[in-house]
Amino acid sequence: VMAPSLLPQETTDGDVISRIFLVRHGDRFDYANPSWVDSAKKSGCLVTDPPLSALGHRQASETAAYLQKIIKENTPNNEDNEEGGSGGIHKILVSPYLRVIQTATPTAHAFGIPLSIENGLSEAHATPDTSEQQVLPTPHQRFAYFPMLDPNYNSLLNVKPTPGFYCPKTGFACEAFAGRYCQRMETFA
Repeated sequence: VMAPSLLPQETTDGDVISRIFLVRHGDRFDYANPSWVDSAKKSGCLVTDPPLSALGHRQASETAAYLQKIIKENTPNNEDNEEGGSGGIHKILVSPYLRVIQTATPTAHAFGIPLSIENGLSEAHATPDTSEQQVLPTPHQRFAYFPMLDPNYNSLLNVKPTPGFYCPKTGFACEAFAGRYCQRMETFA
């Protein structure tokens, strides 16, 4: 059931109620094309960072259209917000994974809002930007291919590998899953 208004609302004690839209990434290329993993390994690609499949790209476009529709229906006079976004969308946070960035890009274009890579939303398998190793591309590296990214956004949380834990797919140090991940999500919320 959709709330009567998606705009931030003030409570009687002056607090502001905000709406958060959580969107899971679209269909992964490796799920639609299982042979991609072997090809990616041979090419030196990170197998835990696959792109979207054709279905995933359609899902991303459909998500952007759906969000546009519900925001438009619930925004009085289709007003823009004071932070440069359109109709109640103030920020688009994405994890550093390619499939997530690809999923959010049509929404960023639809609302004219940059994507902000939030490392704290990353799953545990490939800990981004640790002092020991750079597993995933940085926002500055991703920007070359995704100009809707804000390369200067400072992540609120950074994922730290848990000593002694390694991703079974890559061998890179990673965060203990699911305990540490759940603690991080609680902190982030």
